[in-house]
Amino acid sequence: MRLKIECNWCGKEISRKRSMIKERNYCSRTCLGKANAERFRLQRLKICDYCGQEFEYKGRHKKRNIHFFCSSKCANKYKTKRMTVKCDWCDLEFEKKRSDVNRSNHNFCKPECGRSFKRWTGVCGYSPLVGGVPIHRKIMEETLGRKLTDNEEVHHIDFNHHNNHIENLVVLSKSEHSRIHAVSKERDVYGRFIDQK
Repeated sequence: MRLKIECNWCGKEISRKRSMIKERNYCSRTCLGKANAERFRLQRLKICDYCGQEFEYKGRHKKRNIHFFCSSKCANKYKTKRMTVKCDWCDLEFEKKRSDVNRSNHNFCKPECGRSFKRWTGVCGYSPLVGGVPIHRKIMEETLGRKLTDNEEVHHIDFNHHNNHIENLVVLSKSEHSRIHAVSKERDVYGRFIDQK
């Protein structure tokens, strides 16, 4: 007794003996070949472990590989173990190697941000520049209404180089300025300056 069933690929109606009906039934070898090709293609579909995109894996080591990537770019990014951090100066989010983040105290998206951070926060020990001129000299020049001469220097009364209020600034000659700082420095028994660590 023959039964009428549908082809699993094209949907065409076919008749088969009960004993010949299988899990998958096809009306021709053409449908069988197309169905097998599609089944093998679906078996090759993988999810990229970095970007999450679905792609068709065409390699030969799908059983051996633990991770799969849609491109070499994704593979390199995954292997370098990057993480998203925020720039300490401009607050811009960017990617940086995890190893670089662990061994650095600050994160900067570009060298300019690093230089600005060091200048304006006093990390490097130098005064911020305004138009190439130290800010304390610029403030004093604007207060006096003239440019300072080469022999004139600006002294911070409280010795805090980041306190640039006009009340804390005074114009001195180079010799006077050196004399004030020399008195504040420690000396050894031979009168030599001790290195300040």
